[in-house]
Amino acid sequence: MRLLAKIPQLCLLFALSLSLGCSSREYVRHLPSDASLVTPQQTTKTELNAYLGPPEKKQALADGREEWTYFQQNKSMMRKTPYLGAAFDLGSEHYDVMVVIFQGEVVASCQYRMFTKEEFDQSHIDTGLRPDAN
Repeated sequence: MRLLAKIPQLCLLFALSLSLGCSSREYVRHLPSDASLVTPQQTTKTELNAYLGPPEKKQALADGREEWTYFQQNKSMMRKTPYLGAAFDLGSEHYDVMVVIFQGEVVASCQYRMFTKEEFDQSHIDTGLRPDAN
C-alpha cells in the first residue's frame, strides 16, 4: 500500500528528470535542411543564431560585410569504429559547409555545399576547426 501512495510522486520525478534532460542548449544541426531556413534579405543574425547557434568561424570581409561559416563533419558508423574505421577506410565520410554573408544585420547570401573527404581536402576551406575535432 505504501508503494501505491508513492506512484504519483515517482511519476512526477520521472517526468521532471525527462524534461531536464531534454532542455539542453546544445544545438542539433542538420545543415542540408538548416540552409533552407535562411532567406536572403529577410533572415537576421539573431534569428540565424537562434536556429543554428554560433558559427564555427566569423570573419569580417574587406567590403564591410560579415561571413559566418557553419561546418559539420559526418562519419558513418563503420568510419567511427575505433582503430579500424579510418585505418582500413571503412564506411563513408563527408563534410557539410554553409557560408552565410551578412550585409549589416540581414543575410545577403547563403551557400550550402556537401563535400566528400577528397573534395574537402582539396578545397582548402578554413572552417576555423580541424576536421577531426568532432
